Amino acid sequence: MFSAFINSLKVKELRNRILFASGIVVLCRIASAIPCPGVDPKALSAYFKELTTSAGGGILDMFDLFSGGALENFAVATLGIMPYISASIIMTLLTPTIPSLEKLSREGDVGRQKITQYTRYLTLLICIVQGTMAALAMMQPSRIGLPRPPQPLVLGGGGTLFVIVTVIILTCGTMVMMWLGEQVTRFGIGNGVSLIITVNIIARMPQAVGTLYELARTGGGLSDTRFRAVNVLILCIVFVAVTAATVLLTQGQRRVPIQRATRAVGTKMKGGG
Repeated sequence: MFSAFINSLKVKELRNRILFASGIVVLCRIASAIPCPGVDPKALSAYFKELTTSAGGGILDMFDLFSGGALENFAVATLGIMPYISASIIMTLLTPTIPSLEKLSREGDVGRQKITQYTRYLTLLICIVQGTMAALAMMQPSRIGLPRPPQPLVLGGGGTLFVIVTVIILTCGTMVMMWLGEQVTRFGIGNGVSLIITVNIIARMPQAVGTLYELARTGGGLSDTRFRAVNVLILCIVFVAVTAATVLLTQGQRRVPIQRATRAVGTKMKGGG
């Protein structure tokens, strides 16, 4: 595997594509570390540490996983690429049900480009909605069912201006990441959106493993449940099983026998089998 990677760097076109995709990944990771204006990073970090032992913290950790830690910093890339994924799923479900969209999907590249443009518009709308909810939740976490922080997370308590600025920044962050993902697909290697999501998840793996180790060591858990070594073993087995099933579904092949009718060409018989 390593020899194949080293050999790929010797090919100029592949090397340029790998370097281009790596540069985009670095930009996405930088965007996950730049906090939005008006947020108190220290108060937010302390609040997230307090939530790690609560059910709400578990939900936030799941969203933080896909954003690559941007949610914990309330960074420019807090919404990540997920609004685009949501818009793509919605458009995929709507295409067979709406005649005009179904007609566009049958018009070749022109129709697909129009559907892609509609997907971008829908992504913009989702970003505005989610950005507004994120800004309001940052000013008052109790609005989404989270406990009140010991100190305000927004400097000065926030306000209408904070909400407007935050929505604009988060929306621009997602739209830029969407554009970067498309550039990776065109000029890099693989699917750019999938690459960004994968890198974000990998970036949070060390912290996830550390949290899992700490839970197993201290026996912590939610409510009255206790987290023991057997739970770690079960998680590892599930992880291996899901990975193996994913590989099987991705690499699986089904050989379908094809029978062709025979036909006479002169004195010879062709086809069949």
